[in-house]
Amino acid sequence: MKKKTNPKNNYSSAKNPRELGNLLGLLGADVALMEYKSELTILAVNAIESSGLQVNEIVERSGVARSKVSAVKNAASVGVSCDLLIKIIAATGAKIVPPRAA
Repeated sequence: MKKKTNPKNNYSSAKNPRELGNLLGLLGADVALMEYKSELTILAVNAIESSGLQVNEIVERSGVARSKVSAVKNAASVGVSCDLLIKIIAATGAKIVPPRAA
């Protein structure tokens, strides 16, 4: 992995959770959790969009705070746990299909 730095600002960038974990020096398990949460966030955003439900309807169905559902709708899941992402996905009627083992 090539570390990208901006000489003017001296910061690094990452394109995905794995690269970010490597930049931060995280262990494999922590990187895996970041990847899992990233995938759940994408599933939740897509489920919300395709469901046609309003945020308030998802809040009622899931029991998740409106602020959290709105954050997920906007793909900002930093303060949202994996279990809440799963509740939001379930509230839309979408299913989480585990990947097939290789």
